[in-house]
Amino acid sequence: MSHREGSAASHIPRVTVSTFALYDIVKHIGGDQIKVEMVIPFGVEVHSFEPTPKTIIEIQKSKLFFYSGADLEPWVSNLAQGKNLRDMSRYVHLLAPEEGEENEPHHHHHEAVDPHYWLDLGNMQLLAKEIAAQLGTIDPHNSDLYRQRAEAYIRQLAALDKEYAKRLEHCDVRTVILHHNILGYVAARYNFTVEPLTGLSPDALADAKTMATLSKSIKEKGIKVLFFEAFVSDRMMQSLARENGVELDYLEPLANITALQAEKKMSYVEGMENNLNKLSHAMRCE
Repeated sequence: MSHREGSAASHIPRVTVSTFALYDIVKHIGGDQIKVEMVIPFGVEVHSFEPTPKTIIEIQKSKLFFYSGADLEPWVSNLAQGKNLRDMSRYVHLLAPEEGEENEPHHHHHEAVDPHYWLDLGNMQLLAKEIAAQLGTIDPHNSDLYRQRAEAYIRQLAALDKEYAKRLEHCDVRTVILHHNILGYVAARYNFTVEPLTGLSPDALADAKTMATLSKSIKEKGIKVLFFEAFVSDRMMQSLARENGVELDYLEPLANITALQAEKKMSYVEGMENNLNKLSHAMRCE
């Protein structure tokens, strides 16, 4: 590499992100004009991540740090509140965990919210638009390019949203049982219900009463497939599946992906397509 090429590369704005969904957006919109790094390593469960001093320096040195917010990364509150921090939960529609009611974007987070909003394809479109605008502020020269790429990315998300709506419209089963409730937004958007083993936290322990309630649902609703998600132990779900003689499969949480998936350059859209195929099979929509 010539000295000139090296200095050109060093002028590329550096952006850090906390989750894979945000990484995917910045990668698609920023292209070669933005250097993006995930501060949570591939293969690490997002809920339990704690940053090292090195991670904090990486965040502080980056032009922008996009993080998910809605209490997904409680450690962010310990960072010095630099001007580069962007809480992306401020730009989306958030659901309260119990009622499943939609709150307005920009609302304050003193109420409990379901943090898994990136699995809502409508929210991902809002994020793409906002991220394109933010990249334009740190690199005005390429702002039109970011906007055009965002429009192309949004078209892809909108097409997948239509596919979800179409394929999940007529299903024999309209209840999904899974380990921790990553599907609240998906269920609200496409009109099915979710019965989780442990609620919104993957670390919570299930009690015997919950196990019994879910076993009853499996029998009454004709459920043939249960789900757990990558990065979380499937021991309890295996036991539930075994006791009820049903299948067990996993869904992509897309807050992170495995190192192998990253090596294969899996995209957010691919992950969501995998989830759709599995949901469609489990809900007997075909």
